[in-house]
Amino acid sequence: MSTFLKIGIIALIYLFISVILKSYRPEYVFLMRVFAVVLVFATLVDDIARFISNILSIFTVFNIESEHINLLLKITGIAIITDFICDTLIDSGEKSLAGVVAISSKFLIIFLSLPILNGLILFCIKFVE
Repeated sequence: MSTFLKIGIIALIYLFISVILKSYRPEYVFLMRVFAVVLVFATLVDDIARFISNILSIFTVFNIESEHINLLLKITGIAIITDFICDTLIDSGEKSLAGVVAISSKFLIIFLSLPILNGLILFCIKFVE
């Protein structure tokens, strides 16, 4: 069964259960949402591992430092986690807190990307010389 189909089934099951829970126990809907997200990420673990190994092999071919690879993976992880947190906060009615989380993650991503920017600038300077 394809990964996308599994994710779709998880989403549909969550939808049906959350609709039923909203009328009887609305406080459990948030827990169901978190559980569904954990299941989706657990479904994606193998695909994520294959993706990371492919990225590592590509960077090895082009002789790019592993420090930059780790930074890119951290930045990608921060962006994905921030998106999930912001969506959850907005669904819970905390739109202002979601905005603060989004802005703080953008600053963190900019801070983490400075070594990559530095390497890019040094590469451009060497290329021009």
